[in-house]
Amino acid sequence: MIETTRPDELRTVPDEILEELRARLLERGSSLANDESVDGGLEFQVRAIVAETLAAVENAVERPAVSVEYHDLPDLSSHGQRSAAMAMDPAEPLMAAELLFSIALPKIADERPGRELDIAGALHHAIWRRFPPGAIAYVAVLRGRLQLSQYETRQRISRELHDRIAHGIAAGLQRLEIANATSPDESLTAAMRILRVALADTQDLALDLRSLVGDRSLLEAIEEYAYATGGGGVLPVHAVETGAARPLTALAEEELFMIVMEATRNARTHATRATAITVRLEWSPTKVTITVTDDGDGYDHKPQTTSLGLRGIAERAALIGASVEFLNRAGATGLKLSLPFVAPRNA
Repeated sequence: MIETTRPDELRTVPDEILEELRARLLERGSSLANDESVDGGLEFQVRAIVAETLAAVENAVERPAVSVEYHDLPDLSSHGQRSAAMAMDPAEPLMAAELLFSIALPKIADERPGRELDIAGALHHAIWRRFPPGAIAYVAVLRGRLQLSQYETRQRISRELHDRIAHGIAAGLQRLEIANATSPDESLTAAMRILRVALADTQDLALDLRSLVGDRSLLEAIEEYAYATGGGGVLPVHAVETGAARPLTALAEEELFMIVMEATRNARTHATRATAITVRLEWSPTKVTITVTDDGDGYDHKPQTTSLGLRGIAERAALIGASVEFLNRAGATGLKLSLPFVAPRNA
């Protein structure tokens, strides 16, 4: 691997390359240039790229077969993080790199006739190897923002459900109970039953939204959710796991967990004559399969995937590249989900 260029070497790079790059970026309305200079981070990278190219050509450095060090060069990672923090269009660095190649190649080759191919290869290598670390850092920042946004949104909705909606239902229920105690009425009694169910559902939803996998395994998160929402006559949840669990992305874990919670809630709401819900996690080298089923009588009709709950499950599965099948048979009603992995060569 070619080492990062030292600051004293950067001063030898012709300034006319930077000046022409600035002018051509301005023509395209790029945010990487203004009337006086190019972006400071871009200037550093341009000087480093050209200096590295010159050193490689002069010293006949052999370029490695694999030119990209994906987790190397912290300065490139920090540049990607900075670009994401500034909400820079990712197309901007690509355009700047293409312009740099077209500008620098003839200027360097003019002084080294007959070396054009070597110069082009060295320049391409110096430019390209900088992109993956920066791009990975850029994506990591955006992914972190997305996860934080999802978490904050879920927490906010959970608070609203608990502090406002549930509180309002409870206050109305309390007034009805007082009125019914003074003058019993069947319609009031029926209304109170409805409100108690609505209150319980709202509280369950608030708890669901606060539930996250976090640092736990998927099985542990499911077991803790089952324990936290058990009791009170609701269907118990039994979770079992087979095979060797493998690490998943945070997004995949959270979406799988949300699917299990939604399927559990559906079973608790709609299962007829069921006594329990079973969640099975089956790990293989090529996929994880999750089934959530109850032992009830099943539906009288085929489940409609257009319903809000089932559609949400299907959308979450599609988001992480999983397939989902909705099951409807006595003793095993629910869903079966498969998330494929890339199989190892020796599998």
